[in-house]
Amino acid sequence: GIMGLGFKDLSMGEGFNIVDDLSSRASQFSFFVSDEDDSEVTFGGYKPERLASEIVWAPVKVESWWQVAIDDITFNNQPKGLCNGACQVAVDTGTSMLAGPSDLVDKLNNMVNAKDDCSNFHELPNLGFQIGDTVLNLRPDDYMDKSSAGCSFSLM
Repeated sequence: GIMGLGFKDLSMGEGFNIVDDLSSRASQFSFFVSDEDDSEVTFGGYKPERLASEIVWAPVKVESWWQVAIDDITFNNQPKGLCNGACQVAVDTGTSMLAGPSDLVDKLNNMVNAKDDCSNFHELPNLGFQIGDTVLNLRPDDYMDKSSAGCSFSLM
């Protein structure tokens, strides 16, 4: 990646990889991402005061994309049986949108059933990603684009 936080095969050039450089000195790095101006990256650990929940550890399945397995996708914490244990997601701070296989994104869009005019926005479910016993939820504000022109599902 541009900042060098991806794995070596995705680096912009030879010797341009912070992860490799840090691996001998710091085994962790973390991100706090905010809609405000106080987002930050921390090398060598994490700041407990920045946690929104307990940390969820997931083993990296593909050391290229920070790719991890999820058990299912949920609506309001209820599993939808969409993964059958086979969903993989890439945890990528360099991507501003959520993306997935088009057939799954289309299915989710239909299941969410958001009205183009936003008339049911406040009835939309939390969209969750289940890892073990933990569900990491997105609120409608997180997965919908809402403007004066209407609403649209922001997964691609």
